[in-house]
Amino acid sequence: MFAVSVDETSNLQSDEDIQSDRVRLVFSNIPKSLLAVLVNSTILVSIQWGVTAPSTLLLWYALVNLFSLWRLQQYFTFQRLDHAQFSPSRWCNTLYIHSVLSGLFWGATAIWLFPAQDIAHQVFVALVLAGMSAGAVTTLSAVFPAALIFATLSLSPLLVQFILIDSDISHAMALMVALFTLMIVLTAHSLNQTITESFRIRHERNQAMKTIEYKALYDEVTRLPNRRYLLDQLKQDLARAIRHQHFGAVLFVDLDHFKAVNDTLGHAVGDELLRQVSARIRKRLREEDIVGRLGGDEFVILISEAGDDLSEASARAQEIAEDMLGLFAQKFVINGNDIHLTSSIGIAMYPWRGLSSDDFLQRADVAMYQSKKAGRNAIRQFIPEMQQAVERRREVEKGLRRALEKNELELYYQPIFNVQREIVCAEALLRWNHPEKGLLGPNEFIEIAEKTGLIVPLGDWVMQTAFRQSVQLVQRRNMSLSVNVSPRQFAEAQFCERVQHLLKAAGADSRRIRLEITESMMLKEIDQVIDKMHQLKSLGIGFSVDDFGTGYSSLSYLKQLPIDILKIDKSFVLNIDRDPDDAIIVETIIAMARHLKIGVVAEGVENEAALDFLTSRGCKNFQGYLFSKPVPFEKFVELLETKN
Repeated sequence: MFAVSVDETSNLQSDEDIQSDRVRLVFSNIPKSLLAVLVNSTILVSIQWGVTAPSTLLLWYALVNLFSLWRLQQYFTFQRLDHAQFSPSRWCNTLYIHSVLSGLFWGATAIWLFPAQDIAHQVFVALVLAGMSAGAVTTLSAVFPAALIFATLSLSPLLVQFILIDSDISHAMALMVALFTLMIVLTAHSLNQTITESFRIRHERNQAMKTIEYKALYDEVTRLPNRRYLLDQLKQDLARAIRHQHFGAVLFVDLDHFKAVNDTLGHAVGDELLRQVSARIRKRLREEDIVGRLGGDEFVILISEAGDDLSEASARAQEIAEDMLGLFAQKFVINGNDIHLTSSIGIAMYPWRGLSSDDFLQRADVAMYQSKKAGRNAIRQFIPEMQQAVERRREVEKGLRRALEKNELELYYQPIFNVQREIVCAEALLRWNHPEKGLLGPNEFIEIAEKTGLIVPLGDWVMQTAFRQSVQLVQRRNMSLSVNVSPRQFAEAQFCERVQHLLKAAGADSRRIRLEITESMMLKEIDQVIDKMHQLKSLGIGFSVDDFGTGYSSLSYLKQLPIDILKIDKSFVLNIDRDPDDAIIVETIIAMARHLKIGVVAEGVENEAALDFLTSRGCKNFQGYLFSKPVPFEKFVELLETKN
């Protein structure tokens, strides 16, 4: 139903994984070490035959190789283990037992097979033991205590034997054994560190790859699959549905009025609400169904094998969607806050030949918007008539890409006037010279640009063009220029660097540039917003808040942010002389801005009565059709000459 999240591995888990790898490495070398035991024990018995009692040789040989058979049996048992059965600590203890017994058997060689008077055979035994100990360094050093145990038990009796002989040469041999033991212990320790570090680097690299993969496929807040994962799963399910001739459904779930939760209770509460919503949805679904989060308050549910015919599958999808609405009947409780929530759901059935996973997601999205229009807390299934909206979105997206390539975009400028009716600033406004539909305003395409991500290249084009044209405006008249920035554009990690680059490329004066942001932008990731604004402010760039009064701005945010201008939304200004509520709102904004030492611009000034009211309340800057409509750059330059 959903993938288990992959958290960053703790140091404890990492150490356990490394121990597991070290144990596996040692066990993988057991066949080689057993072959060495067989060869060395056979040669040793052959050489010592006639020097040592045959019964002693045969008993030693039998014990050593019986022990080897037991180790081989342990090796095969280890190889048959699956991941769930494997216990690193248990098998590490088994290795210690191997090392103790093996060390004792080979240490016994210096007692049982060590001739008291034959110096040549003494040296031969010493060489065999030295070779076996050196081999143990390569096979056991991954688990250093095992290597240390074997080396100590196998060589200590030999050292004692040479000391007991009590001759000059035996004392020298004892010293050589001691030095050799020290050398192989140090070597084993060094190899152990190298192997451990190698495993640690590999684990860190693998963990980094898992983290990157997780972040690419899962949402960090809810731990649900993201858009990329969902589209991939939907693509696979489409193929299965066509192959097995059954139907599935895409449910697009959008939380109603979720923004109000973030605005009033904060993003921490909003994130916890998203987690609780995702938990409720998961509990309702089958194991084979998938729920993911596209971002914001949008969830997508993939219902595979909803039915063998379309009507059955459609009824099944409708039933699940109704259950989803019911999930929100019970309130959510977060930090003592009772939160009542509803959702709007769109359904798209699949498969239809010739349509992609993106197409079905768009269909469900369109159906969801129809449920929004129906009053929210509703369900709508996609019907062919809705295809017009899908086609329009696709047409606009395609057209915008062409507009960027074919230079169909243009900036219009609407001036801002002071009380003396002099132009003091201008706002750059995007227009699209559509080859068939003529001049289009941003309300025709900006929303789609935001949804498709095209707002970022569009925003870059606007800044590039506005910065370049601002150079001419500053040369003609030392005036400022306002440029609108979308929330998605501002959220880009490299936004500040991009602005700085575009300013430098255009040769523009940053002190004459003002970026216009929205209230909603100030409420998202406030710490990051403050940081970015201060970075840009350090370059000399100013800020104004567009459409002020329509959101839920906190006064504390206004104090924290380096804002120069509040632009009163035109919806309050248009009826200011007739609607007492609008008049009170405008008066309050002007008074608040004055106390905070922030400038004010009234938008939508269309008549003298509104202008008189605003002037009497202390507003000093105005924008609207009473003064001028937005005009192309060339006409704006002419307007500058006539108005000033």
